[in-house]
Amino acid sequence: MRWGVWFEPVRPVAELVELARLAEDEGAGTCFVADEGTDRDVWVALTAIVLGTERLVVAPAITNPFSRHPVTSAAAAASLAELAPGRVWHGLGVGGSRVLEPLELAPRRPFTALREALDATEELLAGRTHGRAGVPWAAGLDVPIALAGRGPRVQALAAERADWVILSAEPVARLAETAARLRAHGAKLAWSAYLAYDEDQRRRVLGHFSYMALDAPPEIRAAAGLDDERVGLVRAAMLEGRLDEAAELLPDALVDHYAVAGSPDACAARIASLADSFDLFVLPMNDVPGSADHIRTGAEILRAAERLSRS
Repeated sequence: MRWGVWFEPVRPVAELVELARLAEDEGAGTCFVADEGTDRDVWVALTAIVLGTERLVVAPAITNPFSRHPVTSAAAAASLAELAPGRVWHGLGVGGSRVLEPLELAPRRPFTALREALDATEELLAGRTHGRAGVPWAAGLDVPIALAGRGPRVQALAAERADWVILSAEPVARLAETAARLRAHGAKLAWSAYLAYDEDQRRRVLGHFSYMALDAPPEIRAAAGLDDERVGLVRAAMLEGRLDEAAELLPDALVDHYAVAGSPDACAARIASLADSFDLFVLPMNDVPGSADHIRTGAEILRAAERLSRS
């Protein structure tokens, strides 16, 4: 069972490298790093991680066409792939509230911008020109493209054109159905899901769902009982870093809806039952105490899931 970690770069880069080494030692094969604009720089972090590990494939998860120009992002991904051949993916999406709002960015046509960014990225990473821009030295580099998004148009674009679809904040009960639809054109599926294997993790997971609650499609917010007033309160608390307060505003049922929840054995059994619906399991890691212990416990759960899926 292939798995990886997904870091929010709110920790010093040296700490991220140490955690990435631990994940690699525990069996992870992929390391995603978020691009949040005001946190540690994603390309600096990815470079340090790829140089500080032996086998990990690294990727931004995700960068967007608003806080970073698609041409410079493509050049950055190509530079990293040149440094570490075969160990780099490029990750794109429309961006979320956490990265766009602090930069006072409010894109009017995010899907169109993402599609155009994908066009440019594909041309540039193939060594062709896009408009007046060219990255000819990228020709011959193998840089798979991963797209992330929860809206139907973004997911359809990802399924049709990306090498990998990054799926997060997906109701666990709907994963098999969603995976079948997204894989129809041959894309592989990276499923990112929180593990809530004890009461402490349930509380932490709920706080981090504040990000998802803000950027979820309206129908998902409505199903969770989040009206506009509550979303506004969650937004204010989240953007000020008050995740405990944000968690208090969210229904606990969200954990069971969107996370793999229960005892470690129950989590392993749930993942094993869904093993045919993903190609890569991604364990999100946020700025929480005990990140190293969380990686170790997550790795144990995933090893148990692999044993169960083979039995």
